[in-house]
Amino acid sequence: MDTTGQLYTPPACAAGRPCALVVALHGCDSGQYVLGTEFARYGDLDTYADTNDLVVLHPQAVPSYLVPYNPQGCWDWWGYDGADFAVRSAPQMRAVTAMVRALGG
Repeated sequence: MDTTGQLYTPPACAAGRPCALVVALHGCDSGQYVLGTEFARYGDLDTYADTNDLVVLHPQAVPSYLVPYNPQGCWDWWGYDGADFAVRSAPQMRAVTAMVRALGG
């Protein structure tokens, strides 16, 4: 995973209105290492967030060329990081859960 992600907080949420959280996972070859902020800006989730009181978290996966082999920077949907990729204890699942908790979720 990347060392940074992106977060969109609508003005109303920043001002203290209670808001829900949405986690938006990019596709393969679509992380900030390729697109910068374009996935967040042009995915139109921010507009939806503004009108529905939602904070949007954009965690980031990155490519790796050794073990684990993930040259397209995909989220682990096939087990490149181990057989437990789809359970709560998987590395990416734990990282995203920690981000959600850090945001108060």
